[in-house]
Amino acid sequence: MKTRSLFLTTLLSVLTTAAFSQTAPVDQLKADNAVIRKDNKEIGRENRDIRKDNSEISREKRDIAKDKRAINIERGERGADQRREDADIAKGDFKDAQKMDKARRQEQREINGEKRDVRHDRSEIHRDRVDRNKDAAARRDERGERAKESVKRNKDASKVN
Repeated sequence: MKTRSLFLTTLLSVLTTAAFSQTAPVDQLKADNAVIRKDNKEIGRENRDIRKDNSEISREKRDIAKDKRAINIERGERGADQRREDADIAKGDFKDAQKMDKARRQEQREINGEKRDVRHDRSEIHRDRVDRNKDAAARRDERGERAKESVKRNKDASKVN
């Protein structure tokens, strides 16, 4: 009788231990799934940041092209002012030549302002590209880490069964 009760007690303790030990892997899987969901949300945020950086770069490139077109138009106007000034000087009309000189100098100031805008836009593009590349590199590194964690998690899960 003692052996039988000892055997039943041992058997019961083994079964309850096995049942309780099954809850730990389940809890671990729940925790792993929570981490995976968090990582997926983070990936989504990083992708959104990269798309935003790409759109900013595109917008700034369009701004640069627009500014370059404006510079070329203003250069043409400045050249026309210079030709009119030269024609006035050739005719001996110095008063009109001074007016044309003043207008040409104003055109040159506007051109220089546009050039500054282009340089500023180019530096912004550079900064945005650097940010985008850093985000993409971080995302690649995290993707590798997640893959390693996934392999480890799958390996651990196979040991549970």
